[in-house]
Amino acid sequence: MKGNKKKILIVLISVLFITLTATGQNLFFIDENSYPCTESFALQSNLDDGEDLNVLFAKDGATPIIGVTTKSSLPGTLFSGKLIIYLDDGTVITCMDRGESYYVDDTAQVVYSLTNEQVNKMKNSNINTVRYTLKIYDIKEVNRSASNKAISTKGLIAKFYNNLDSINEVAVKKEQNPRKTKLDALMGGLNNEQGQSNGDSYATSYYGSPESGNGSDGYGLSGRSLVSKGKVQQECNEEGRVVVRIVVDRTGVVISATPGVKGTTNNNPCLLDPAKKTAFMHKWNTDFNAPSQQIGFVVVNYTLGE
Repeated sequence: MKGNKKKILIVLISVLFITLTATGQNLFFIDENSYPCTESFALQSNLDDGEDLNVLFAKDGATPIIGVTTKSSLPGTLFSGKLIIYLDDGTVITCMDRGESYYVDDTAQVVYSLTNEQVNKMKNSNINTVRYTLKIYDIKEVNRSASNKAISTKGLIAKFYNNLDSINEVAVKKEQNPRKTKLDALMGGLNNEQGQSNGDSYATSYYGSPESGNGSDGYGLSGRSLVSKGKVQQECNEEGRVVVRIVVDRTGVVISATPGVKGTTNNNPCLLDPAKKTAFMHKWNTDFNAPSQQIGFVVVNYTLGE
C-alpha cells in the first residue's frame, strides 16, 4: 500500500503539462507556468501509424499562445522550430518557438506565441492542417503533419479570445487596480493615472504606450531604476527588433521573460532565444514597496553583421 502511494505521488509530481477544469476554467500547465486555456482537441496524424497532435489555445497575460502535444516512446523527443498552421481559406500562419519545449510522461509538449492578427484570421476560418518538426535525441529531426477532420476550431477560438483587442487594457487595469485603490483611499479618490504626481508610481506600461519610453532602453517599469544589463549576440545574420515581456520581482530580478510580443519586427527563433537570454541579464533596484510581480519589457535591437 505504501509503495502504491509513493508511485501515485511521483506521477502527480511529474505531470507538468495537463489540462484541467477548476472553478469553471481550464488551465494549461507546462513546466513552472500555468495559463487559462481552451479544452484541447486532437488533429489526426497523416502517418498511418503516427500519433495524433493535441492542440489548445491559451493566454499568457496579454499574449495569445498555442500549446501542442504528441505522444512519443522515444525519450528526449522535443518540438523544434516553427509551427505552421494551414486554414481552410488558404491562409498560412507561422508560429514561432518561445523556447518552451519539454518531454514529460512519454509526451512531447511545446508553447508557441501568436499575434492578434493571427488569432483574428483563425476566428474566420477553421484549421485544416498543422505541420511541425520533432527533434529526437537532439540529433535527428523529422517533419510531421496532422489534419482536422471535423472540429470547428474558429468558433472555439472566437469564443475564447472574445474582445481580444482589449486584453492589453484589461491586463494593465488588473495590475494597477490594487495599488490604485490604496492610493485613492489615501488621496481622496483623486488618482486619475494620467501622469500627474498622484498617479500610480508603479503603473504597468507596455511597449508603445506613452509611459514606455523609447529606444532600446524603454522598459516600462515605472518607479524602478536599472542597475545592470547585458546583451546576448545572435548566432545568425538577421536584423530586427525583439520585444520581450518581462516580470520583475521586488528584488529587481527578472523571473519571467516572453520574447516576440507586440512590437517585435522579426520573430526568427535565432533572435527570440538570445533576446530572451538578454532580458534575464537585466536587473533593477530592490524596492519592497513595489508590486511582488511588476510587468514591463526589454527591447533588443539586432543589426546585420552583429
